[in-house]
Amino acid sequence: MKPLKTILSALFKDPFTFVAILWLAIVTLTALFLPLLPLELSHETDSTVALNAPSQEHWFGTDALGRDLFSRILRGTRISIACGIAGALTALILGVGYGLISGGGSDRRDHWLMRFVDLVDSIPLVFLVILVASVLRGSALEASGGGLGVFFVILGAVYWTPMARIVRGETRVLRHREWALAATALGVPQKRILWREVLPNLMPTIIVTVTLIVPRVLLFEAFLSFLGLGVQSPAVSWGTLARDAFEVLNPVQTAWWLILYPSLTLALTLLALNLLGDQLRKILDPKQR
Repeated sequence: MKPLKTILSALFKDPFTFVAILWLAIVTLTALFLPLLPLELSHETDSTVALNAPSQEHWFGTDALGRDLFSRILRGTRISIACGIAGALTALILGVGYGLISGGGSDRRDHWLMRFVDLVDSIPLVFLVILVASVLRGSALEASGGGLGVFFVILGAVYWTPMARIVRGETRVLRHREWALAATALGVPQKRILWREVLPNLMPTIIVTVTLIVPRVLLFEAFLSFLGLGVQSPAVSWGTLARDAFEVLNPVQTAWWLILYPSLTLALTLLALNLLGDQLRKILDPKQR
């Protein structure tokens, strides 16, 4: 794997990737330091300015309850980014571990483990979400964070299979390389070869895959929250803001700002993550050069 300095230098050379990293840095810092921002986030309701278009006082307008939309988007940033990171980390841990066990084992074990992955992939996503939520309902995990703990597990349960497939395939290739066969011939335990030799060689692929999973998790969170299956009130995410906009949609007054700004924030974040993932793939994957 290339040194970090070389990777960063290559990333910052591309202007589009630089802008993407800058946007992601702003979003991440906003999520981390939201309580320190000089905004009255806890006193943002004013019924006298309900459904007001963007103005000098309210940059992104107000919602049906008179709450400042800009403040609510900032609040939603924290949960949306947390969902993306937690879902990606869960998929990373499950997928890498499962892929190594499957790809590093016997052909028989690999066959049955991958058939289970096929079974999981065959289940419709919404049905899988309802199934996992039902199993974990009433658990200590659901009580943590107003049910967000369950939601994080659901996101990871949905997106660990692509990581498992990629890691399994790469492991099957690497374990037949000369250095791996030589280590086996010398009597090195298979577990040691997998975790100390194969896994480090998989890191570029894993890093790129994670950067591509995060935008998928963010989009899926927004989709579930829009349907009412994701983040629940009083918590706020970009998906719940889009749902709130849909609920007040009527032919008399079109509150376009309620759907435009949360959707634009989500779209820019997804675009930035995809640009970063594509650039990392070009840098770390020799096949792309």
